[in-house]
Amino acid sequence: MRKLGWMILLAILVTVIPISANSGPVYWEGYPSSNVLVIEENSPIRVEEENLIFDFSQNEEGYHTLSGRVTATYKMLNPTTEKYLAQMAFPFIGKVNSFLPEEIVLTADGNPLPYEIYLGEVVRDREQFDFANIVQTISSESYQGVNFTNKQKAKLYTITVKPTTEQRINFAIDFEFNHEETKILTAGFNRYERNGEETRIAAWCYEEEQLEILVLGEDIELRINSYTDGELKEKTDLVTYEIFTEEIEVEQYLLNFIEKRDSGESKKVLPQGQLFNMYANSLDRYLTQNIGLCTAEDLTSEEYIDRIFTLVYQVDFPANGEKEVSIGYKTLGTMDKRETGKPQYSFDYLLNPAGNWAQFNNLNIEIIPPVEAPFLIKSTVEFTLEKDRIYTAQLANLPEEDLSFTLYEDEEITPLDKASGAFQRNFGYFTPLIIGALIILLFVGLVIIAIKYYQRRRGGF
Repeated sequence: MRKLGWMILLAILVTVIPISANSGPVYWEGYPSSNVLVIEENSPIRVEEENLIFDFSQNEEGYHTLSGRVTATYKMLNPTTEKYLAQMAFPFIGKVNSFLPEEIVLTADGNPLPYEIYLGEVVRDREQFDFANIVQTISSESYQGVNFTNKQKAKLYTITVKPTTEQRINFAIDFEFNHEETKILTAGFNRYERNGEETRIAAWCYEEEQLEILVLGEDIELRINSYTDGELKEKTDLVTYEIFTEEIEVEQYLLNFIEKRDSGESKKVLPQGQLFNMYANSLDRYLTQNIGLCTAEDLTSEEYIDRIFTLVYQVDFPANGEKEVSIGYKTLGTMDKRETGKPQYSFDYLLNPAGNWAQFNNLNIEIIPPVEAPFLIKSTVEFTLEKDRIYTAQLANLPEEDLSFTLYEDEEITPLDKASGAFQRNFGYFTPLIIGALIILLFVGLVIIAIKYYQRRRGGF
């Protein structure tokens, strides 16, 4: 009897345990999309109608949340008797390393509009989506640092290291510096140790490598040793190296850094001045944060962080004339499984920038859900379900709240969904395994009860 129970338990475990491999994240944050905003104050331009479409029918795989296309089309009117050139801005969230201009379609009366790109601050909280603050960050001026000036002269050490055999070499440099008098930027090293003013940096070299140390302020003395081990105890002379020094301005060093970076298509379309500001800001911040020491990896990490991008463009309106301005772009939602077993997908669209226009009328919204989450279960705006599971809303004016809505796999959230969410919240990635174990225990218990019942029945005859 006991042997039979263990065999049943083992057989079920073999089929249940792999479920945990399909687990995904419980929460994946997206960012709000936005209306177009006007930069100048007291603009006479009126928005007669906005047609806003959220299309998730072509959801792309590879994200932990839903992706879709947002298209906002504005019918705008210049009511004055003179021509008017309106300067507009469109902010969105993106990463430098994955910015693709072809994903953004910006037109006026069907004709493509040229635009300038401005890189803003790293996204840390929703307060940054105050568009008055975003407009203030739109600037072509060069970043001015606290720890350095752009034209400040620095000493650049370029060290070419070459192992003389196939033995890999751990190339180490020791130096001392006072962070109030000296700032250091390193490139190519993968080990950093500090004890007060004493500093050691090192790099594994399998073949010829080029390492850099940029010294701002008082110079340092380099003490160089090579090792064959990771603990830096086994010294070796199976290496040659050359040191080349030159004087260079901080600004020029960062511009050279940009040129050497392989950032794909984004480097070709993002203005050099904006990239310079991003790296200079990062250098300044890390020099403060790390007490005078920054690495090239610190700078390049900026390319992978969500930040505010702003497209700035101009639309020329004839006197008493209309223009149809349209912008289309990709959007990602927030995936949330903290309260339910199945994911809720939430999307935000900031309508408040439209309040900057002289007048705003007639907002028409359409949501085309994906097959993965075809039901609209929450929204700040009342929608009507049309045929083919398309949701629509028509508003005469801007609502008091920004638009927020949630898509779900089922028509409503059931108590069972909430119970599953509670398991997910308490056990995280182990939820499938815990549920599987409970099912196993329940099944084994029922089998044991059935066997005992059967044995009693047999014993009774």
